[in-house]
This record gives sequence, structure tokens and C-alpha cells, in this order.
Amino acid sequence: MNPLAGRRGKAYILDCVGYLGIAAATVPVGLIARNAGWGEHRAFVFVASAVPPVLATLLAARRESGPNGATWGKRRFGLRVQDTGGADLQFGRALLRNTLKIAIPWQLGHAVAIGAAFGGYSDGDPVTLAATFLTYPLIGVMVAGVLIGRGRTVYDRVAGTAVEAAPAERLEPAR
Repeated sequence: MNPLAGRRGKAYILDCVGYLGIAAATVPVGLIARNAGWGEHRAFVFVASAVPPVLATLLAARRESGPNGATWGKRRFGLRVQDTGGADLQFGRALLRNTLKIAIPWQLGHAVAIGAAFGGYSDGDPVTLAATFLTYPLIGVMVAGVLIGRGRTVYDRVAGTAVEAAPAERLEPAR
């Protein structure tokens, strides 16, 4: 098992608490949309559900490409993201990494939930079924990537990044 796996898992859980706050902040908009009748339109619900994962992705990319190279959770657990050459992460790579890590799996999960809510399982909707069959293997591959070998996940390999222990001089109190 990768020696950083436990710290990475804890850091991700901590980051997800923040992402949950982003999702919670959109509840009033959802209530307004429901009362206006927009919630009856599957396409609207799917597009609206993309807002929290997109915001979380942008936030994570900004933090990982910042001076600490880390999200709040990674800073808390002494980790940082860098490119495979050991250099600070540029925003484009951080955005690619977090799109693959956060936005796509999260929205894939939304596709399953929205499809189910609109009767996708009983109707045999191919999008709902495909999203269902993709979601859990994707999560499994992502978790396995953290646990084994050097801990480079699929999204790290595609983005050319690596999560490493942060040097002591890079650590600062998490805010």
C-alpha cells in the first residue's frame, strides 16, 4: 500500500466537507427552481446539478496551482500536488486533474440520481444505465490508484501530476 494513502484519504474527506458546503449553498436556488416548475425538466436539473462540481473543481484547481500546491485538506495533512518533474503545478494541469477527479465522477453520480428520479431504471433509459455501470468501477479505479504503487491515480497520470509529502518549509497552517 502506498504510504501516503491514509493521509490522502483523510485530506479528500476534509476537502469534501467544503464541497458539501458549496452544494448546500445552492439549495435556495434549487427551491426557487422547484417552485417555478423548472425541476420537472430533466435537462434543467442535470445542468443545474453541474454547478457545485464545477465550482468545487475550480476551487481545488486554484488551490493546487497556488503557492502551497494543495487544497485545504492536503495542507492539513502535509501533502502537495506537483508536476511529475517536481515543479509547482500550473493551473491548466490542476484544472485537468480536478476535472477528472471531481467534476466527472460527481456529475456521473448526478446522472444516476437524476435518471433514477425521472424513472430511468423503470424505462430502461440507456444514459441512466450507462452512468450506473460506469460510476462504481470508476470510483474503484480511482481508489485503487491511491492505494497501490506510487499512488498515481488515472487523473494524476493523465495530468502529469503527483501527490507528495510537502517539504516542511512549504507547510503553513491550514486556514
